[in-house]
Amino acid sequence: MPAPDQTCFAPAERAAVEEIRRQFAVLSNHEIPGVLDAIPVIAMVLNRCRQVVFGNRKFLDAIGATDIREALGKRPGEAFHCVHAASAPNGCGTGDFCVHCGAVRSILLGLAGRDNVQECNLRRQTNGVPEALDLQVSTASTTVEAEKFIIFSITDISHEKRHRILERIFFHDMLNTVGSLKGLMEFLVDEVHEKLRPDAQFIYQAMAQLTDEIIYQKQLLAAESNELQVHLTPLLPNNMLTIVEATFQSTEQARGKILKICGECPETTFESDPVLLRRVLGNMVKNALEATAPGGVVRLGCRPDENRVEFWVQNDAVIPKSVRMRIFNRSFSTKGMGRGLGTYSIKLLTERYLGGAVDFSSTREEGTVFRVRLPLGG
Repeated sequence: MPAPDQTCFAPAERAAVEEIRRQFAVLSNHEIPGVLDAIPVIAMVLNRCRQVVFGNRKFLDAIGATDIREALGKRPGEAFHCVHAASAPNGCGTGDFCVHCGAVRSILLGLAGRDNVQECNLRRQTNGVPEALDLQVSTASTTVEAEKFIIFSITDISHEKRHRILERIFFHDMLNTVGSLKGLMEFLVDEVHEKLRPDAQFIYQAMAQLTDEIIYQKQLLAAESNELQVHLTPLLPNNMLTIVEATFQSTEQARGKILKICGECPETTFESDPVLLRRVLGNMVKNALEATAPGGVVRLGCRPDENRVEFWVQNDAVIPKSVRMRIFNRSFSTKGMGRGLGTYSIKLLTERYLGGAVDFSSTREEGTVFRVRLPLGG
């Protein structure tokens, strides 16, 4: 039998049963229980020994209890049937595996007065059934009648984690497959009979466009989850516009329309991520082309703006007020279901990752102008 103070990580000391009951009685007459029952996450109150002295309804549902008294005095890992808590010398927090547990670390930081958020991978055994959960845990300190407690909350992020893993696998496999087909078509363009060359070229361009769309979706998902990497490079404004113009001149959106660079761009070098900036400018141009009737003109250009450079794209269409109010909302689109990421991604990539600003105007006199302002220093 292990010694009462034996531990590999967190202190093994526990409060006596009478102390637990007293703390529960104190909390029961406080406003905290009502507040915790009103929030939609698992939440419990722990004492200085990391023991449960109160839990909300979500907590009871999660551990399969009907009364909080069933969990009083237990530590979180014990209440949740963590497999490592059962094998630790003095329960939750005292075993070898507990050293790497995000929940224990979060609680110890909370007891030290440092509110925090961590992630925890929980393996538990409930009624003989093994289960693995990915959890986000957080602690916040509080004081009740001069006694210190911490509020420990848990959010199950297993679905989100698995979803992201599947996304990574999907994009990896798709890009490998499409990349191989694109490489094959690039070879065949030069090798096939001359009569078949236009068809081969068309298929190659379609594969290149599909590859670009897959990469775009991958970038957008990474941007939304704050995982997108930014690589700053010295750039010339005119070079960026020339690349974007050349990219869209031969696209379906530009057929029967005029796309042109207007005015002279400043020769000032600025720092930005060329891949993300091409994506932003490309979406601006694509939206303008889609809003332009055959025979219409889409103009793009840039100008100096104090210590920034401004890129702009203009077309003659006017956006209705009802659309203008929601134009940067995620998934809002006038083109039907499954659209609406273009303007949203312009704002997301520019403001969160490129350190710039986005705005637009839409009037009968000037048409619609989207503007992106970027700092010269990145």
